[in-house]
Amino acid sequence: MKTAAKILITGISGFLGWNLFDYLAGRFPISGTYNRHRPQLPPERAFRLDLGDPEAAGEIFRQLSPGVIIHCAAVTSPAACLADPELAREVNVAGTERVARAAAAAGARMIYISTDRVFDGKRGDYREADPPNPLGSYGRSKLAGENLVREIVPDHLVLRLPLMYGPPSPFSGSFVEFMREGFGGKTALNLFTDQFRTPLYVEDAGRGIELILKHPEMTGLYHLGGSERIDRAEFGYRMAEVFNCDPAVINPVRMADQPHYPPTPPDASLNSDRFFRETGFRGRGVNEGLRALKTATRRKTGN
Repeated sequence: MKTAAKILITGISGFLGWNLFDYLAGRFPISGTYNRHRPQLPPERAFRLDLGDPEAAGEIFRQLSPGVIIHCAAVTSPAACLADPELAREVNVAGTERVARAAAAAGARMIYISTDRVFDGKRGDYREADPPNPLGSYGRSKLAGENLVREIVPDHLVLRLPLMYGPPSPFSGSFVEFMREGFGGKTALNLFTDQFRTPLYVEDAGRGIELILKHPEMTGLYHLGGSERIDRAEFGYRMAEVFNCDPAVINPVRMADQPHYPPTPPDASLNSDRFFRETGFRGRGVNEGLRALKTATRRKTGN
């Protein structure tokens, strides 16, 4: 079974890659790649990979002989992709193609991490069969990556994930970091009442991917979102309640009233019924995820 083979995660210095590596380490033989920021890991567990180098992925895959590649490495900031669409194309499209070709040459299974932002957000509750229509450079680049993986890698799985939150990596965090700063500094948090997602606690992404690794028959396209559709402002109020913060700093605003805000899907909520039917696993709700984050924070800080 391929789950007995080595697993290689790209992008382990990023938020998802780091948390995924941390969750899967000890469960599977695993190593990872990084680019600019080297994690504090043994040299046999972390390898530098420049996705702009046409030969680098193939060289690393030949060296490590992974049976499964989980491709997390990407420019994940929609703002950064909007500001530099060429960078988004080079990393998220050309870089993904290089990883896909190396995976196919190695005969490896490839799990490609995509996003809910491949949809335009006009209706929400998106299923795998719904046609994508990304609004921005980030969503377009990730959709192009999906298509390349499908074309190039015979044994592949595309996993669309939503907005995620959880403990930060040593080099990057999730959107809750700026919210915690706002609560801590008692500065206004402008949070949208008309932008809906299905936020996922990052450990649940790890648990879902662990099930994928244990079921090599799972192929094709899956959605894995949290179990609640929620707007940004309501998420902030839930976080204030769980973390005992003052909700008065939250300023509910409408994205529709921000004329210069970058194109963003108003409702990118994911329907994850297919994943649930095939695995029995569903991402936890927001309050439960926030309580898990609070526990993880206390464990890390000792408070």
